[in-house]
Amino acid sequence: MSKNRIFALFLGSIFFTAFDFQTLHAQMKIKTQDSVSYTQTPARGYLAEPASGKNLPALVMIHEWFGLGEDVKRVADKYAKLGYVVLAVDLYDGKIGKTNDEARALSTAAKNNPEPVLKNLKAAFDFLKAKKEVNPNRIGSLGWCFGGGWSYQMAKNNLGVKVSVIYYGQFQSDDDLKNVKSVILGHFAEKDATIQLEDVKKLEANLKQYPEKNHTLYTYPNTAHAFASREGNNPVYDATAAKLAWERTQEFLKKNL
Repeated sequence: MSKNRIFALFLGSIFFTAFDFQTLHAQMKIKTQDSVSYTQTPARGYLAEPASGKNLPALVMIHEWFGLGEDVKRVADKYAKLGYVVLAVDLYDGKIGKTNDEARALSTAAKNNPEPVLKNLKAAFDFLKAKKEVNPNRIGSLGWCFGGGWSYQMAKNNLGVKVSVIYYGQFQSDDDLKNVKSVILGHFAEKDATIQLEDVKKLEANLKQYPEKNHTLYTYPNTAHAFASREGNNPVYDATAAKLAWERTQEFLKKNL
């Protein structure tokens, strides 16, 4: 057999191996469980995970201010299909905000009494850490809006997560972050009426004091708060920006988690 023929077969084997892996990965079967008890409170989360596997990365997923709804569960399923064990937490003890006013009341109550929320999130982390399929050193957090703020708090309070992904979540730009162990990824909207662009720039400058962590913040031009939330049921949803944020998040997680 000629050298060219051998080389061609070698390249072909690499291509088909890569193709088969990507195909299998894209079609990864998952299993889900609703109303998973992970705390001593009435809160019950949604668990989505690959149907099989070991040494898997995991995510504590934190809902936006409406609560743990079907939109959050759909995203949890997407991450599970990519190989993550995902626990979507419930910070409202089963309540769902059906209007902005109801959501605001629920989120404000949680913010005004942070201790139970932090205990809830720590319990979620401990739940994932104890699962035999999960690598205990590969657990992160991810949240949107209200949940993005609490994903930031998981990093700030060193609740054990290795990475924290923040979609337009609240923060204090002058927080002392020198002892933060989590690597932070932030997605923010240029025209956010809630989170000022100037504050995002201040947070970015604060994080740059710790270059060894590779913290990264992105701002998306001409987008509003919640630009990547509730696809199909959100007037400010921006498909282009949401897709870019998704791709950046996947790259970040592969690198850091």
